Amino acid sequence: MTDDIDADVHWDADFAKGLLGKTLLMNLTFLDEDGEVAERQQFFGVVIDATEDEGIVLDLLGEHDGDTYTLPPQTSAIQAAEAGVTTLAGETPDFIANWVIHGEPDVPEAANDED
Repeated sequence: MTDDIDADVHWDADFAKGLLGKTLLMNLTFLDEDGEVAERQQFFGVVIDATEDEGIVLDLLGEHDGDTYTLPPQTSAIQAAEAGVTTLAGETPDFIANWVIHGEPDVPEAANDED
């Protein structure tokens, strides 16, 4: 499979455009080097940017209000939230994404931090 075919499978520009302004719940499962669950995290926020070059950027709500989190540019991992799905804070998202990550847990970036 070529990179162009992979990109076509995982990135849908029209779908990405439709994510803007919508709420997204993401469930992250981090696995250690043995493939065992090391940590689970849940974030939700409003999609403020979605480009194939930069990924899908969330303005987080709830516990991480004001922080941002960038997901990889893979719209194929995002689906409409089914009725009854809520965040830990009780919010009802428009979309949901579940990710399994092999590596160390990540944390949201404070939106006002300067490098």
